Amino acid sequence: MNPRLEYCGNYIEIENFRHSVDDEKNGNPYNCSFDIKVKSGAFLGVAYKCEYDYKQLQEFIGLLEDMISFKIKEITFVEISYGNTIKFKCDKTGHIKVSGEIQQDGECSHFLKFEFMTDQTVFPKFISELKLL
Repeated sequence: MNPRLEYCGNYIEIENFRHSVDDEKNGNPYNCSFDIKVKSGAFLGVAYKCEYDYKQLQEFIGLLEDMISFKIKEITFVEISYGNTIKFKCDKTGHIKVSGEIQQDGECSHFLKFEFMTDQTVFPKFISELKLL
């Protein structure tokens, strides 16, 4: 199952996730690879060959849990290969603005800048799916 944060037809989905335990044990921060798929309004884009550190992913999941518990207001996820960015900003009523910019695969030829609203009710499922990676 691919972790997917979806609200009113807009979504962020993590696809083709791979984790190299050997690379992680050897201290290589490029130990996870995945694609980020985003649908925002009428636009759809995929950032291929993203990379991240598995330990940082676990920390990011904890930050998402803190955000939906109103302990923090904003989180930014930046993958380490091409700088694809996703920001989550929560207001005091639990509405969360999801925004960011992704590029196709580092060739800098196609970018998708996106923004959509959601609320904290869709995050527990997304977080649970992220924990299974």
